[in-house]
Parts: sequence; structure tokens; C-alpha cells
Amino acid sequence: MTLYIHRGPGREEGGGPRLLVLHDLNAAGSAWQDLLDAWPGPSAAPDFPGHGQSPPAEGGKYVPTDLTLYAVRALQQLGWEHDGDGDAPAVLGHGWGAFAAEPLAAAGRVSRLILVDGLGGPWHSASELAVAQTAWLRAALRVHTQPVATPDPILALGFPDVWHEEITRGRRAAITVPVLAIETRSSSTPPGERDARVAMFGGPAQLVDATAATDASRDRLAAIVCGAAG
Repeated sequence: MTLYIHRGPGREEGGGPRLLVLHDLNAAGSAWQDLLDAWPGPSAAPDFPGHGQSPPAEGGKYVPTDLTLYAVRALQQLGWEHDGDGDAPAVLGHGWGAFAAEPLAAAGRVSRLILVDGLGGPWHSASELAVAQTAWLRAALRVHTQPVATPDPILALGFPDVWHEEITRGRRAAITVPVLAIETRSSSTPPGERDARVAMFGGPAQLVDATAATDASRDRLAAIVCGAAG
């Protein structure tokens, strides 16, 4: 499928670094247009399937790891695929978009990783995750027995919890590019755990406390992100 992609004014020729922005669930790339406009190089923010101006996912499958595949699809559409040669883009992920961005970074496909409220929710044991995912599946099955009122009603459920400490630690240890983690007051990460979670990354990582900012304060977030691009 083809994703709708919002773009900034930066030109490929002679511009700064590329930036790909991955929005949160039940949001859209358009929410980040101010950042796209302020970024010093080419910038783009796709709408994930069923969000913004992109059509629903094909085949009825939509799980957290699919978001990474859709991010790869966006890179293909943009001609920004990175296979070890040339300049990889910086990638910003917000919320579930941050979850999608981490595997790209672990695979060596990004030059810099920026996480906005992306350090994850409270830790759960494997048994707790199994219970949560079973409950989510039951709710999803109920949704599919009801009349379809939106393009993809299952998205209203969000995603089942995935925050297992050991698995997250292993994934982040494989990320060696610079990481900037920005935490706002909308974050689901327990405040006392944020420093320890940032320390999980295998490369240089910085935590920025932006708890005075809200989702509406895109100009503040844009200033932080563009300052880091320096």
C-alpha cells in the first residue's frame, strides 16, 4: 500500500540531514508539520495505515511490530532506504512511533534516534503480558462482531502492552547511534525509571526533561529536536 507522507520544505540538494517522523497511534504525521518546516534538511512524516490520509491496513492485520514495517515502506517511498552506504536519516518516534523506530536503529538504518515519550510504560512480567494480550485479543474479537463505524475500529483499542524489561534491554543495547529521549508530562514512563531506561542504549544517550511541554507545545519540541541536529 502507499502511505500518505507529509513533507517539509528542505531540499535534498545541499541541505542538512534527513528526518523521518513516526507519529503515535491514533494521531497523524500532520501533527508534526511545525517540526518538518523547522528541520534544516529534508523531512517527512508518513500517516500510518488507518490514520490521517492513509487508507486502512490491508488484510486486517495490525500489531505493534507492523509499524516498523510501515516505517520501512515510508523510507522506500521517499527513496531514503539505507543499506550501509550513504547517509541514513535521523528518525523521531512519538509514543508507539518510538517503538517502531527502535528496531530501525538496532538494524543500523538510522543516523540518530529521537524518542518523544518513547521510553515505554511500566514493566510487566511475561505472565502479566500474556494476560494483557489475551484480554486485548478478546476485546478485538468483540470489535469485529460489531458494525464497522470507522475505517479501522480495532485501532481504538490501542496495542497490547509489550513492556518487558529484559526484552527491551536487549533491543536497546543493540542501538549504538546517538539517542535523544524527550519526556513530556504525557509520558507513560514512571519518572523514577527514566534515567535507567536511557542508560540501556548501547551508544551515547541523552534525556531531556520537557515536562512543562504538552502535545500542543510542538514549537518547544521542535526547538529541542532541531537544536540536537546542530
